[in-house]
Amino acid sequence: MINKLLKIITILLIFTSCSLFQSETDTVTELLPRNTDVPGWLKTDSFADYRVKDIKKYNRDYEGIGIEKLAFCIYRSFDNHEIKIKLEVIKFKTVLDAYGFFSTKRGPGMFEISEMNEYYTNALSLIQVGEYVLYAMTEKIESLLKNDLKTFVNIPLLYIGKDHMKENITSKLNILKGINGYGILYIKKAYHKLPFLNNICFTQWDWNKEITDVFLSERESFYDAYQLFKKSTELGYTVISSHDTYTALKKESDNTYSFISINDKWIFGCWSVKNIDEGRRILSEIQSKIQDYKKISLNINTYNCILFKIPELNS
Repeated sequence: MINKLLKIITILLIFTSCSLFQSETDTVTELLPRNTDVPGWLKTDSFADYRVKDIKKYNRDYEGIGIEKLAFCIYRSFDNHEIKIKLEVIKFKTVLDAYGFFSTKRGPGMFEISEMNEYYTNALSLIQVGEYVLYAMTEKIESLLKNDLKTFVNIPLLYIGKDHMKENITSKLNILKGINGYGILYIKKAYHKLPFLNNICFTQWDWNKEITDVFLSERESFYDAYQLFKKSTELGYTVISSHDTYTALKKESDNTYSFISINDKWIFGCWSVKNIDEGRRILSEIQSKIQDYKKISLNINTYNCILFKIPELNS
């Protein structure tokens, strides 16, 4: 009887501890700074947390970009109640989703992808580490709140510590990396220039002393890529080649050209190219970079397979 009672108590404790753990981890509000963390600033009543199903209620632009949990709070200056800073702590489903949010908020420019990505201005502070993004902003940019904005994103970073994903996302993103150091941006949702295409990496190249926008997207199969490629004709693109690599182009109103191609399961292209020959050369360069990436990936996979089989050979 005593043994049965002990078993029941043990089971209850296990389920209770599990439920407590879930309630603690079901939100990221605990990562928001306390008043004692940010001297001179006070929390206001503007505070809330959201899960993935409710994100649209908070911000329609945040829907469909991979957010799992979000908490925000508005802090006001103790000395001047008109000065406020809004802080968002966001946890994404994957590191790539988090980087996508960071990169698009940061915008184009020269930067490197690292384990922790940071961006600071007088209007905002932005940090992406693992699947987390910490985003502080203010409308009072004339107040030069840059240091305060940095403080607001660094406090949650301390709470996160080392408890974040270590997924390496740079290999695929860096396919388009150029020699001039323009950072790679990633968009999970459809891009406005190609509204039928999502999951896009894009950047800028300094090509023959002209800044050119280039992009690529890996799909599940050639069939998926081809179905999307066909939709480019609905945007005024004209198919100019087929066989292994399908290519279409469009002449823009400023007399430049935009290109889109598919090869295997990859969609890639460029915008604002001054003539057709240059466009073809850029497409060839992108395709060459994709082939290099595929060779490296194949070599890594082959190496891993060999390592995996070594114990069998020794047995």
